[in-house]
Amino acid sequence: MKKKTSVIIIDEGGKDNRVLQVPTRILLNWKKYMLFFSGVIAVLLVVLGVFIYQKTSAFYQEKLAKANRIRSLIDIKKMKKAFRYIDKGVYDINSFLEERGLEKLKIKNTGGVSQDFDITDVNEFADYYKTKIEKIKLKLENTPLGAPVSGQITSGFGFRTNPFGYFNTEHHSGIDFKGNIGDPVRVSAGGKVVLAGVNGGYGNCVIVEHGGKLKSLYAHLSKILVKVGEEVSSGQLIGELGNTGRSTGSHLHYEIMSDGKKTDPKPFIN
Repeated sequence: MKKKTSVIIIDEGGKDNRVLQVPTRILLNWKKYMLFFSGVIAVLLVVLGVFIYQKTSAFYQEKLAKANRIRSLIDIKKMKKAFRYIDKGVYDINSFLEERGLEKLKIKNTGGVSQDFDITDVNEFADYYKTKIEKIKLKLENTPLGAPVSGQITSGFGFRTNPFGYFNTEHHSGIDFKGNIGDPVRVSAGGKVVLAGVNGGYGNCVIVEHGGKLKSLYAHLSKILVKVGEEVSSGQLIGELGNTGRSTGSHLHYEIMSDGKKTDPKPFIN
């Protein structure tokens, strides 16, 4: 290494020439030195690759062990049973809706969990049943259920003796609830107000249109608290019980119309 060779770097402009002293041995054996340094770099890259592989492998092995541990803790048979129970619940709700003249929930692929169900499918099934529940919730929110007031039923749906004393019978198109003037009247389902005002013998009247083919009617009110076009939610206060129109005393006359036809509200109340 004591023997050196001068390497002259000449600037074409002649202004900045340089002379470098390089060991002669390096110049004569540059291929060997290049091969040596390339080998060192290759070895370092291999060592780095092995290190990264070991770390990555350990990470995924830990994740896999955790997944297998979770899988071992979950009872697949019990999960299948739970999903079948939910499916039966949807079937029962559809029967409930059908009995009341309502459209059934249209959900594809009902009928339980397939035999080849695996825990890895749980997210897919969770999303599937989430969609079901959301549809059920929307359907029930727009179906008039329960009584609009807390009073006692004094007259049911169907033919009855004329309350005005004409010694004949008449068809009663709804249900009457006894109450005091000013008692709160609440809508039995969410929907849109299509009538809010005086409506012949109904007196002060509110009609709400619900999703699908259903409407509910609230008559003989002393006060109306909503306007036509207003969106109302289930249980919202829409008026106060009264004695307006063709009425013999303070009460609420309640009707349900399905596809324009007046139907018995009792199944909806019960």
